[in-house]
Amino acid sequence: MDLLEHLTVVEETRSDINQRHNLVDVMFLVLSAIMSGAEGWQDIETFGDSKLPWLQKFRPFNHGIPRRHTIARILRTVVVESLLEALLNWVNEQRTYTGKPIIAFDGKVLRGAYRNDSKTALQLVTAYDTENGLVLSQQPTKNKKGEISVVRQMLDVLNLNGAVITLDALHCQRETLEKISEKKAHVVVQVKKNQPTLWNAVQSQFQAVFDAKKEQVVTEVRQEAHGRKEERYVFQLKAKLPENLVEKWPTIRSIIAVERHRTEGRKTTIDTRYYVSSLSPRHKLLGHYIRQHWRIENSQHYVLDVVFKEDESRIALEGAVENLALFRRFVMNILRQCDCGSPSQRNKLKQASWSDDYREKVFFG
Repeated sequence: MDLLEHLTVVEETRSDINQRHNLVDVMFLVLSAIMSGAEGWQDIETFGDSKLPWLQKFRPFNHGIPRRHTIARILRTVVVESLLEALLNWVNEQRTYTGKPIIAFDGKVLRGAYRNDSKTALQLVTAYDTENGLVLSQQPTKNKKGEISVVRQMLDVLNLNGAVITLDALHCQRETLEKISEKKAHVVVQVKKNQPTLWNAVQSQFQAVFDAKKEQVVTEVRQEAHGRKEERYVFQLKAKLPENLVEKWPTIRSIIAVERHRTEGRKTTIDTRYYVSSLSPRHKLLGHYIRQHWRIENSQHYVLDVVFKEDESRIALEGAVENLALFRRFVMNILRQCDCGSPSQRNKLKQASWSDDYREKVFFG
């Protein structure tokens, strides 16, 4: 199925009498405009007016291009769960697997998406396939703490069998780890002092090994760039937690320490971070999974802000802003999967804005 066929499953709440413009037409317009650099409703309308003959090669657009306020109102009526279903169905056709899928969960604030009070800016939690560079799902949350329940809801609906789930320290919660285990997936999650008893136990076990000079480096990474040198050492142990913690955290099998040495000029700093996992302490890729988690920051958040200018968007219409954010991720997925000869997302976006033929190739191969 091509993308337009997947979009036919998307539902809306408009009454029949108000459906002058076809929903799939409008969604194709929005996706094409975003792919060509559009950042707001006026941009989308302008793109549609200038590219109507090209758009009509693929969809009828019987009543032409809707005005910008109409586009916003139509997007507001889209049932977001059905839009997520269309995204996930399309993504699952594109994903390839080499080893265990690594799925990172992380939150992002759309800093410009608010009215009057910046504290009300939309926050979205994303599930991200780090190996394929694909967004699998997104859900809104009112605040950072609300991420905990949102991630659990997302875990419920995604197929995670055999995957490795990576999470930051906020989600080091017994219920979350047990839910991942129930989904037949594994977890690697950072431990900080928001779980003080667990953090102390993990830190103490490693400190005893370090003091006895019995530590063994499992993986070692050295990088040097821009006058800065960084070395990362990964240590892994079988979890030997006190009995009360074993009872509270039954899914933890291994503990990991990542020691980072950063040298800039004559100054060297050492930082140690701790993680727990349901995987065996002998698993050689634990350090890789930890590094992969931060790809959601570098490969998704950065691209959305720098290439798609998401943080600069001042669109704040309730309902529409969440759907528009999902369309940006749709486009990012499409560009990521397109073998179109361009080295970067930014370059692909530029070429799609300049060339109808290139844009057609990105959408339809």
